Amino acid sequence: MPTVLEMTEIAVRHGRVKKRNNAIAAILCGVVPAIRLSFGFSATWKQWLLGLIVGLSWGNAFEYAYHRWLLHRPRNPMGAGHQRHHAQISTPEEAEHVALITSPLNVVLLFAINGALAYPICFLLGLRGILAGVFLGWTIYLTAAEEIHWRIHRNGWLPPGLKFARAYHMSHHDIPNSRYNVFLPLFDFLFGNTAPGKSKVPA
Repeated sequence: MPTVLEMTEIAVRHGRVKKRNNAIAAILCGVVPAIRLSFGFSATWKQWLLGLIVGLSWGNAFEYAYHRWLLHRPRNPMGAGHQRHHAQISTPEEAEHVALITSPLNVVLLFAINGALAYPICFLLGLRGILAGVFLGWTIYLTAAEEIHWRIHRNGWLPPGLKFARAYHMSHHDIPNSRYNVFLPLFDFLFGNTAPGKSKVPA
């Protein structure tokens, strides 16, 4: 029978592997297409910058929607995995369930779904030059969200501007019907969900 310390160490190892594999999948799904798109559409630095801003903003919006309406939806396979994450807080197995996205395959699916939306939107609006930056923005946001979420739950170092994120996110675990953004509460603010337990939009 493993001790509590041994169980924690195993969970941390498994959690780090999940986080690393998700980051590799995100880089392959985001950076590789971004490089190809930048050559295919001869993107300027202004288009790169605009695309990066759009990608980061889109990533924040997607995180909010994904966390609120998929991960917190009952009788949903993704929701079931996330409920395990909530149930394991302060247990030896917590680290194994910290990843917001449960597998690299799900990372690939998320990029495919978002890409399937981004391509026609950018083409219809005549903004195909920003697509490379959009993919890069998604990659940065997804990997940052996973890393910061890990550090929040593992009590790791956070940059000075993100010190508030630990208390902000952990209050979501106390009262799960608000504060769906992990570290950048832009869409929480837009939907009136920054105060714990004060969700204004029906879940």
